[in-house]
Amino acid sequence: MRPGRRGFTLIELLVVIAIIAILAAILFPVFARAREKARQASYLSNVKQLMLGIMMYTNDYDECLPLDGTLPLVGGYPQAPFWDERIFPYVKSLQVYVCPSATVGYSRTYRYNTVRGATGAHLSTIASPATTILIVDSKAGAYNSLSGWGVRGWYDIAETHTGGANFGLADGHAKWMRTEKDLYGSYQIPGYEL
Repeated sequence: MRPGRRGFTLIELLVVIAIIAILAAILFPVFARAREKARQASYLSNVKQLMLGIMMYTNDYDECLPLDGTLPLVGGYPQAPFWDERIFPYVKSLQVYVCPSATVGYSRTYRYNTVRGATGAHLSTIASPATTILIVDSKAGAYNSLSGWGVRGWYDIAETHTGGANFGLADGHAKWMRTEKDLYGSYQIPGYEL
């Protein structure tokens, strides 16, 4: 050390390290939330793409929503394509079927409103399309296209996006909503009430 120049003392160095540690402890959660918000926006875009595919499908099929498919049954009945397979020609991307925040290893992370007759319903039968849910992010994921939710499947809604999930609604728009509110009324289609 040169004469006349004083170095850092151990106490000063420890104070600087403590300040850096405190700032890091404050900023890391902020960065994690920002990263999750970016993922949330990315998946919201995916849901919007799926809703655009559904709306294009309904335009081509006399304003009827996609039918959900069937598994091959005993007796030789053929398997019918599931709704996501029906809209794939309009979507043309497998990436939109998976949420970036998904923690399951399955190929799809969404559910389709089948419990109240959305499958195959005519758009004119939906009383309030702006509040009727068609698709939702799912925490369970789906190994194949069996991704409809029933009454009990409603509880599979993912809450991975800061206390809420991304929803696609019957008028074609997609939005994030908190899942703590009662959403049962948001997927009602006449004739299929519980």
